[in-house]
Amino acid sequence: MRLENSELRAFRAVIEEGGFKRAAAALHISQSAVSQAVAGLEAKLETPLIQRGKELRLSDVGKRLFEHAVDVLREEQQALEDIAQLKRGNAETLSLALSASINRFYAPQLISAYYQLHPQTRMKIAELPGRSIISEVLAGNAELGLGPFQKQMSAFTTIPLYSDSRHLVVSPRHPHYQQMMRGDEKALKLTPLITSALDNPDMRPSILRIRDQFSTVWEVSSLALRIHMVAEGMGVTFIDRKLLQEHPACADFHIMSDLSFG
Repeated sequence: MRLENSELRAFRAVIEEGGFKRAAAALHISQSAVSQAVAGLEAKLETPLIQRGKELRLSDVGKRLFEHAVDVLREEQQALEDIAQLKRGNAETLSLALSASINRFYAPQLISAYYQLHPQTRMKIAELPGRSIISEVLAGNAELGLGPFQKQMSAFTTIPLYSDSRHLVVSPRHPHYQQMMRGDEKALKLTPLITSALDNPDMRPSILRIRDQFSTVWEVSSLALRIHMVAEGMGVTFIDRKLLQEHPACADFHIMSDLSFG
């Protein structure tokens, strides 16, 4: 079974445009062609994709197929843009993955300086959690990853560009703040660790020991939201010292220096 991009394009248009007629107009094809494309997908998958009525609603299978269609057609469009760039002689692309803290403090100056030297280079820049940066570089989707990593990571060549330290912090609003500041490790068992993402143990084995110190781990990709959650006393997190010193929302955070993670 093969799902054709033309079928996926028609299906996506029906959902995004809110109907078959509008989808046909957007794609500059007949409404019957749109209907046939969607019907073809439903026949191949042997299940309805759209619940028809006054409002179009996706079935569970339709929702999953819509996600797939968006991803596939985005990649198709990206490939076409890359080919167009190559035909125009613009072959250089900078693919960069960076952490939230790097993005906040260093990325604007770095990107501006790079642009001054290479204004014709196409740039693909993504802010990602550390784990995602690792996987993107390993997969070849990013040429460079900038972020706080361990000094020794066997799968990578690491180049030290700056130094910083990461600290486990807690807000005075946390219900077990006093116990944690006294170094009571039992208090950690009662609170979540709020982190950008769970690391691959094969890449950073020590993270396993750290996870075991907490009641659970919450994955929150947004730096701003992690800071807010810690400030509200919902949990604890690891934050770079530079961020602690310069981010106003971190002013009340306290470092738990008496706790061991060995």
